[in-house]
Amino acid sequence: MTESLQDFWRELLDVSAAHCSELAAGASERVEACADSLDISLLPVSGWLDLFRFCIGLGLFQSAATLRDKALLRMIQDASSPGASLSELTMACYASLELGESHRAAEWLGKMESSGCSAQRFSQARWFSALMSGANEGGVDGLAWGSSLADPGFGNLIRGRRIAVVGPVALEMESGPDIDGYDVVVKFGYRGGERGRDPRFQGKRVDVSYYNNTQAETLAGADFSPVFSELRWGVCHNRKGCSFFRPAPDNLRQLTSLQWFLPDTHLNAGPNALLDLLRFRPSAIHVFNTDLMLSSGRFAGYREKGNEETDYTRSFIKTHDPVLQYRIMHRLWSNGFIKGDARFEYVMALGLEGYLAELQKAYGAVNRALF
Repeated sequence: MTESLQDFWRELLDVSAAHCSELAAGASERVEACADSLDISLLPVSGWLDLFRFCIGLGLFQSAATLRDKALLRMIQDASSPGASLSELTMACYASLELGESHRAAEWLGKMESSGCSAQRFSQARWFSALMSGANEGGVDGLAWGSSLADPGFGNLIRGRRIAVVGPVALEMESGPDIDGYDVVVKFGYRGGERGRDPRFQGKRVDVSYYNNTQAETLAGADFSPVFSELRWGVCHNRKGCSFFRPAPDNLRQLTSLQWFLPDTHLNAGPNALLDLLRFRPSAIHVFNTDLMLSSGRFAGYREKGNEETDYTRSFIKTHDPVLQYRIMHRLWSNGFIKGDARFEYVMALGLEGYLAELQKAYGAVNRALF
């Protein structure tokens, strides 16, 4: 290792292994300063992402974000070399979009096409690029690249409609009547019965429900027919989720994933659903009861009643990159594609730095030793 990388590593270990009642003043700031000083050429993309996840696991969220930006810059550096692969060009295209460099992303997109990117993936990346740059009007149609035969039927429900997307956070705002007034109400993991249908806070209606693999497997293991008879559509995140249902209901579809375009991670349920819905050009999307995991450790909406507290930091490390989730949601919000209730608007107005500070309060190292 270079001297600068060794200095960073020592500082990180000194802070994270401190046996004391609380962190020393400025300890996390020193780690961040060391991280910021590192040259992007020191590590490959995978190395920067590993350090990013390691810092997330230690509870140093801002230092983690600094390391993650090194990964994005390294993606662009790698793609700038002669003979860059399609995979490297794809990573550079995404990195440029996340960093707000839409013109540069368009250049990478052109190189992806000339390097053999499939027509469907190219169309999907072009659509996402337009969305992230705020220009998703005119000739860019999300229907052009879908892989689900159910897309036209689902699109007929969504196109031109006002959509309420309702998350699981147990907020104290009585939004139920407002939610029920939307043309289409979207929720997550609905399994029948009254859960998720509180008329005061969540609204009684469920028109569309999105399912991750765990939720799909749980629902498919019981009699799921009554649930799908209540829904207009159920949507799984991938083929595995759909495969649990035998026989598959007529109103079950699979969204077309963007995972191939993302830097070694997955989208959370909320961004996944929003991007899927935006393909079909709703007139408006309003987000309720969602704060991007800031309160999931303190409220019961994210877990079964009576279950042990979930360690969401593990989820951040393994698959669900909180910086990526926030930046995509924030871009959709700032470009006017989505709005939300007071809690959601507050989280969006924080900006990434403010959001990470709040996330660290909920899960990270704040005035305490890490081990």
